[in-house]
Amino acid sequence: MPSISAVSLPDHLDDHLLPERIAVVIDVLRATTTIAHALDNAAACIIPVASIDAARLIAKQRHGALLCGERGGIRPDGFTLGNSPAEYSRETVGTMELVLSTTNGTRALQMCDNAHEVLTASITNLNAVASYLRSQDHDVTLVCSGTDRSVSLEDCICAGLLAARLQSTHAADDSAMLMRHAAEGAIERCGGLAAAIASSFHANRLVELGFGTDVSFAAMPDTSPALPCFDPAVGEIRCIAQNTQARG
Repeated sequence: MPSISAVSLPDHLDDHLLPERIAVVIDVLRATTTIAHALDNAAACIIPVASIDAARLIAKQRHGALLCGERGGIRPDGFTLGNSPAEYSRETVGTMELVLSTTNGTRALQMCDNAHEVLTASITNLNAVASYLRSQDHDVTLVCSGTDRSVSLEDCICAGLLAARLQSTHAADDSAMLMRHAAEGAIERCGGLAAAIASSFHANRLVELGFGTDVSFAAMPDTSPALPCFDPAVGEIRCIAQNTQARG
């Protein structure tokens, strides 16, 4: 039986183990939620970039690409879209290439570029990611992006929920078990998943910035069928096609 482990921050990754493992990057508020939503709305691909300057350069090189992202939760000057899922409608992003740079999520993706495979997960696409992982005979590492290099409750909750959904096919190590117990405890203590997500530091900061609807959207489980996969060789995130998900 393959194993599942988890890290609360990408800085805790063991680079030597990643080439044999599937890395699942989680940034509930908001990068991986937005990535899934953009792909649901027919974006051609998403190019995750760690820095603002690099994002501007790549967007110029990819003629017609939309420059997207945030710093401190706010859309940088000259960017077409921020990091709010609400901005990524089919009318805006359909068939478009999106160059995305965010404070936490895109950094975590770049730090996993030597993994066997890199997926992105959020609460909205938990079922799609869990179904795919159950079909794969590979060890898994859940990578929480955090907030400004500090642990984020919402990412740990998502990791714990994903670990719970893989309990029949993957042997959880102590780190994954801790995430699962933390998620279950937070949800019980707060009286539900949405309330647990809303109780996090990052959620409260987004509410103060006027993005309360994003927090609510990101806490809705299994609303997205997207299975985003990052290919570091070409620098793009695209959906794994449905007919390849059970390749075993």
